[in-house]
Amino acid sequence: MKGRLLLFVIGLVFISSNLYAQRSISGKVTDSKGDPLGGVTVQEKGKGNQTLTNSSGNYSISISEDATLVFRFIGYTTAERKPSGNIQNVSLTEDQSNIDEVVVTAFGIERDRKTLGYSTPKVSGDEVAETQREAFFNGLQGRVPGLTVNSSSGLPGASAQIVLRGFISISGDNNALIIVDGVPIDNSVVNEADMVHVGTNRENDYSNRGIDINPEDIESYVIMKGAEATAMYGSMGAGGAILITTKKGKAGRASVNYSYSGRFEKPYRYPERQYIYAQGTNGVYTATSAYALGPKYNENEVLHTDNTKNFFRTGFNHKHNLTIEGGSDAITYRWSNEYFDNKGVVPNTSLRRFTSRLTGTSKINSKMDMNTTFSYMNSHNDKANKGDVGYLMALLRFNPRWDVRDWIDEGGNRVLHASDIYNEIDNPFWDAYKNTAYDDVNRMIANSQFNYKPNSWISMQATLGMEYSVTNGFKIYHGQSYNGSGNSSDPDLGEMYIYTRGARIFTGGYRVTTRNSFFDKKFTMQNNLAANIYDYHYNTDSQYGRKMYDPNFYNINNSDPDERRAKNYIDRYRIMGASLQSVLSYKSLLSLTLTGRVDASSRLMPNNPVFAYPSASLAFNFSEFDAVKENYNWLDEGKLRFSISRTGKGPFRSFATRSNLETQMTSGGGFAYGVNGGNPNLFVETTEDMEGGLDLSFFKRRFTMDFTYYRRRSIDQIFNPRLSYATGFILKLINGGTIEANGIEIQSNVAPIRKPNFNWDITFNYTKQRSIVKSLAKDIPESYDSDTWLTGGVRSAVFIGESIGSLSATKFKRNDRGDILINPQNGLPLLPSESTFGYVGDRIPRFTLGIVNKFRYKDFTLNFLWDSRVGGDVYNLLDYRLYTLGLSSQTLNREEPRVVQGVLEDGLENTDNPTPNNIAVTPYYTSGYYYSSVTGEKFVEKNIWTVRLRDITLSYLMPKNLVRRIGPKSDLSLFCTLTDVVLLTNYSGLDPESNSNTPGIGGIGGYGIDYGNMTRPIGFNFGFRLKL
Repeated sequence: MKGRLLLFVIGLVFISSNLYAQRSISGKVTDSKGDPLGGVTVQEKGKGNQTLTNSSGNYSISISEDATLVFRFIGYTTAERKPSGNIQNVSLTEDQSNIDEVVVTAFGIERDRKTLGYSTPKVSGDEVAETQREAFFNGLQGRVPGLTVNSSSGLPGASAQIVLRGFISISGDNNALIIVDGVPIDNSVVNEADMVHVGTNRENDYSNRGIDINPEDIESYVIMKGAEATAMYGSMGAGGAILITTKKGKAGRASVNYSYSGRFEKPYRYPERQYIYAQGTNGVYTATSAYALGPKYNENEVLHTDNTKNFFRTGFNHKHNLTIEGGSDAITYRWSNEYFDNKGVVPNTSLRRFTSRLTGTSKINSKMDMNTTFSYMNSHNDKANKGDVGYLMALLRFNPRWDVRDWIDEGGNRVLHASDIYNEIDNPFWDAYKNTAYDDVNRMIANSQFNYKPNSWISMQATLGMEYSVTNGFKIYHGQSYNGSGNSSDPDLGEMYIYTRGARIFTGGYRVTTRNSFFDKKFTMQNNLAANIYDYHYNTDSQYGRKMYDPNFYNINNSDPDERRAKNYIDRYRIMGASLQSVLSYKSLLSLTLTGRVDASSRLMPNNPVFAYPSASLAFNFSEFDAVKENYNWLDEGKLRFSISRTGKGPFRSFATRSNLETQMTSGGGFAYGVNGGNPNLFVETTEDMEGGLDLSFFKRRFTMDFTYYRRRSIDQIFNPRLSYATGFILKLINGGTIEANGIEIQSNVAPIRKPNFNWDITFNYTKQRSIVKSLAKDIPESYDSDTWLTGGVRSAVFIGESIGSLSATKFKRNDRGDILINPQNGLPLLPSESTFGYVGDRIPRFTLGIVNKFRYKDFTLNFLWDSRVGGDVYNLLDYRLYTLGLSSQTLNREEPRVVQGVLEDGLENTDNPTPNNIAVTPYYTSGYYYSSVTGEKFVEKNIWTVRLRDITLSYLMPKNLVRRIGPKSDLSLFCTLTDVVLLTNYSGLDPESNSNTPGIGGIGGYGIDYGNMTRPIGFNFGFRLKL
């Protein structure tokens, strides 16, 4: 009994001593900016005792007397502290060595970057937003290898092609798919072929609908370029995808964020014209002539040579962003609002945009959570006409004896210098203010995501998305304008176009993911089973009216009933698909991914709607070998990756498998077959993709390099050749043709300086790619896009054995030896009775290089981007038009006689002794020389290079003690940004990165054809960001 009592006493003393050694520690965990971090694991080192910080970053834990606390949080360096008192606060810093280790891939699947067998570059949303571009995609140019953004102009709301790894489809859509929080969104451009009385996509621009997204709402971009990367998206992702993750609310106290940005814009490259010779032809003056082939101006005459600069204005835009966010551990919210008003450098052009976005997250229980987002966008874009009927050509053709600012009288009528309106080119101010066009868009997007994880090895996700938009468009040519007047025998009295485009998109998806490990956790298996549906329906109602009764009232009921036309166009299709992906990994060393996808597309009904394609990838992380870790500790990461895949793409037009009745726009109306013939045997266009790469990281990520080589082969191309009129149709979609492409992409990051108060990081993005047409269907020698055939006989086309970015042009009539044939009557070259076209250039650059520099010194940051394109040809169509009109400086030697090289067409041209041309021509007296002696081929400028300083941003974070009066947790930063500051180029025109058409026409389109558009102006932004 005494022994038991002694043991009890000893045990009681031991327990009491341990209880006495325990103490309670509390504190707060914050990030480097002082913001609280919720969910941080706080653990007693060597013990299972742990807790989590709450949404305010606070924690409390009981530990033994001499314990050490360990603080762990994903994305931050682990910290250890040995508390000396009862309070222990900790500030965690971001872990640069583990940044971006988890990548969100298709359908929101989170993958360890080490398991990926393909390239997945990532860009910060804030990095793009700080460029202050009106559209997020313009801010991505130069920041990602393999990504090309081709803007149509520098005006508000300009459209753009967004292409990953080059053009691979002859006539189809080459643009990347845009995914926002796992849901595909509409980034299309209006195609004028859907509307009445238009259809060339030349005179008017239409914004990509991706312009509706507020860049300030975006957390990050993941660029999915290869077919394996987008395999689970099926045919929708055949052109690659940009995965956008938006910002969500943060748990903690409610915070209010406001930012303001103001921006001034000014053109700095102007088109040049000559001021030596006046309007007229053959040396004879005609004041209202479009040609400047008349006599010389008087030496003492004062000309308005500043008309060009007097026309353009200083553009200004301002942007306001207001965000409210907060929440608890269970629920978070974020409500963001943006107002953006951009007035362009061309008078009466603007883009106004309002967006409001509400995002909520809810943790229903420990196994289920939900994210929901609702967005409303409204934009209004006032546009200027472009091309042959636009402001720029009107400005250059305007008689410099007149002041361009004198364009309207007190009664609101056009100022005329001729006897009537039918013969005088429009004053560009009249064109800008009276020949107007606008688009007004109202758009709503709602999506919800449900996540359920019943246990550690399985998770499920369901997504639902709905998008609805209505676009109302309007375009007029005033009755007093040159373009809207017609002629004296048949006056137009003005004309108008209106359209309403309604679009509805429904998306739904479901995914099940399982994760298992076996063989002592050396092997892991992740399986992803997914299914989705994409249902697209849009309807375009358009009307055209002419001969307005009241010249200043543009309503369809104010037009002559006999001159009215109407058209209704419906496009609807549905894609359903299912995919299975399995990822088998051995430790962190080796990962094999196998994916299979099956799609069913309504556009290929009824014969070939279903198609399937597989893909596979392998990732080998050789830096995970123990021997490498021990002997090469300077190597952070070394990975070899390889992938092969196949993907399919359906036709770019609905109802392509049958001939359809369409609304007739001529008198009497009714229905008849359209210009497009049906092809019931049409099947999917297939692309085979192979990618290999090497990822390296050294010296704690002071130097990284991602190298990729890829090959692509696209077979059974779907394109739109012209038919014999005897078929009853003009165009028909057919399969045929092969494109082979290959390329190299390198992204390298260097950190020359990394100090506590000073960092310097450089990123290099290099791309080299080439796409060659290996065959075309039915031995077609050339396939061209008629919408790009503007003037000068040059157009976008493809030839067997040449680049997909080829240009073709008319050729002069020649003899059997290839000599140009000359008209013996006037000494001018002859054109064949049927135009002969041939290859004249390739618009694809040899390589591109983007260099991003980032400096941080204490609270100052300086970022800037140099972007260059080397190689590729550009058709300077603007200079061609100025040449044929006598406005180009190349025509100033017009009084000098010259002989066009060639042989006379005198019956001897194909003999052994053709007659050389010796007929002298003096262009001053023979105005036809300038539009008869050249073709557009002469104005295809070769091997163009550009170097641009796209943007430079300086920001300063104000010290806490200076902003403490605003609020104890407030932050205030100031910034200024310059965009498009420097353009160095050997191109003689305005901007080689131009597009004469819109992306609505498909294929490569009018990229590299420069006509009637202004370049991007210099922009100076200033503003601040305030957090309360």
